[in-house]
Amino acid sequence: MPLQDKIESQLGTISNWLHVSFKKNLIQGLNQLVEDEERIEDVLEGFYRGDRIAASGSGAPGILCVTDRRLFFLQSGGGGLPEVIEYESVESVAAKRTDSSVKITLVHPGGTSILTSTKRGSQAQSFIDNLRAKIGEDRLDDQDQRSNSRRADKGSSNQEKKISNLNFLHNEARKIILAVNQYKQFNNEPAFLQQLIDDLVFLTYRSLTAKKELPEESKLFVSMVLMYLRQRLVKDRELVLDIFRYETLPLHHRKEMLKYWDLFYNEILKSRNAVSQHSLKALQYLKLYDQRQDTAHFDKMASSFYNYSQCVIKADGSMTRAEGEELKKIRKLVYGEDEPVAEEAEETVVKKKVAIAREEEEESLETVMERINGLIGMRRVKEQISTFVNLIKVHEERHRRGFPVTPFSKHAVFYGPPGTGKTTIARHLGKVYKCLGLLESGHMVETDRAGLVAGYVGQTAIKVDEVVQEALDGVLFIDEAYTLGSRGAGKDFGQEAIDTLLKRMEDFRDRLVVIVAGYPDEMNEFIDTNPGLKSRFSRYFYFDHYEPEELLQIFNVFSENASFTLTVPARKELLALITAFWKQRDKSFGNGRFIRNVFEMIVEKQANRISSITPLTDEVLCSITKYDIPTRRDFMH
Repeated sequence: MPLQDKIESQLGTISNWLHVSFKKNLIQGLNQLVEDEERIEDVLEGFYRGDRIAASGSGAPGILCVTDRRLFFLQSGGGGLPEVIEYESVESVAAKRTDSSVKITLVHPGGTSILTSTKRGSQAQSFIDNLRAKIGEDRLDDQDQRSNSRRADKGSSNQEKKISNLNFLHNEARKIILAVNQYKQFNNEPAFLQQLIDDLVFLTYRSLTAKKELPEESKLFVSMVLMYLRQRLVKDRELVLDIFRYETLPLHHRKEMLKYWDLFYNEILKSRNAVSQHSLKALQYLKLYDQRQDTAHFDKMASSFYNYSQCVIKADGSMTRAEGEELKKIRKLVYGEDEPVAEEAEETVVKKKVAIAREEEEESLETVMERINGLIGMRRVKEQISTFVNLIKVHEERHRRGFPVTPFSKHAVFYGPPGTGKTTIARHLGKVYKCLGLLESGHMVETDRAGLVAGYVGQTAIKVDEVVQEALDGVLFIDEAYTLGSRGAGKDFGQEAIDTLLKRMEDFRDRLVVIVAGYPDEMNEFIDTNPGLKSRFSRYFYFDHYEPEELLQIFNVFSENASFTLTVPARKELLALITAFWKQRDKSFGNGRFIRNVFEMIVEKQANRISSITPLTDEVLCSITKYDIPTRRDFMH
């Protein structure tokens, strides 16, 4: 078979190829580029910017191809050289989605290459899945996946936060190394740099002994710093350079970095006797030098050392009370008796860590409102948000012209059954507040009773404060908030959480919006029985059950994202099933969550039905028939 015929045959099996423009020119280019035994496995059309392909604006139009051997980009017009990237050389890949596009960023020895594709979610997802299979999970960071329904799998969200946190630690490690390296030839003292590193190693010992168990993040952060500063202990010098070659942590090097941990840990343990428990010699030297020369070396290095200790202790995003006490001791060790009055360093680190985990996408009010109005159902909620936006606009205009204005509350109560979009609306409402200038960030932090209430006296207030600090300048969303109320006889720390929260709402009234959510009856009772809550929550949003047709629309979103199509008989069967459950609904009816469960059952039934069919064509794989729709009996366990 001629090579071009073979290429066209391969492309015919790729669903994404059907949506590609200028196929004729691309086939000619592929005929020159693809090798005899090479197989094209997927393509994605978009605009590309890379090492060999420079273009203004979004980039050059063309296709990014995944083959069984390599990755390459080919321009649609036929001009220009292709850009070829070997899988082994890919340092990392990040896939970031918006509602209108997906951006795939590849980091490799030649630089950074970016493909921006406007193809719909299922097309982009199939390509990303094929790319993941080639380069491995550890090198692909699949960020910001957007869906018209609530993410059911919180694990993916946690993974994104973990990767963001590792990138933050990578950036902080770079800062520590740069700060230390400034003293290579300080004051003609050849041994000073070594003393500075010894002090840092001792601080590592003090920081690590505060933790009962060492999380992987702490080990990675310490390893990043010491691999560079203790290079004589590292055989692979190229690895050290590679770790800091790019702005983000090369995730595929994690295992190699952790191999050095045991070596560094032995060095750290030895340091406990090498450095005075009461002073850090290098810092003391800098303090004396500053006094004589009227310089500020001590302040800069002390700040770097303290930030380093914070990162070691808080590397996994948490800090126990005991660790907090040890951090205070470390601060006194670093600064001595002359501590700065304003403890800005800790607050700065906390804010940075929170900021890394947030979405920093700039959106206009019109864009946010368009997304809200595009959600399925929720007519009354959408009208309430629109009215609130108009109120704020008029309020600001009156204030600008010097007319009296009536104060209003930004805090809100969301009440309604589960699975009706309360969390989604809370997230969008935070962005509305940001666009209106009421909040600086507009991000959302979600929590519940378990995230606020502890089991011992005094600990609940600490937990509430930690969550509030994370939510500052954004929205704190408390699900099933009524569970904070009294639980009968005996000591319940839910009231302590409420009292602390009310105090923080007053302390940060211009920086914090609190949204409480739950079942209508329970929420009304919760608010009515507490005067403090009733005075602060005056805005109520009611989320009603979705109608059967709306639930079917939600199902269509799930199926479209997974490239499934419903036959007409299957649609009728499914609507009848949904309607039957909807008519017998109670307050716990799951709405969107119920539909997700139905979708998962249908996918399982379809898989069982087609498993013995040959050949498995695309139509067979993607079609849902009436035989795949579960019956009421299937829901009985």
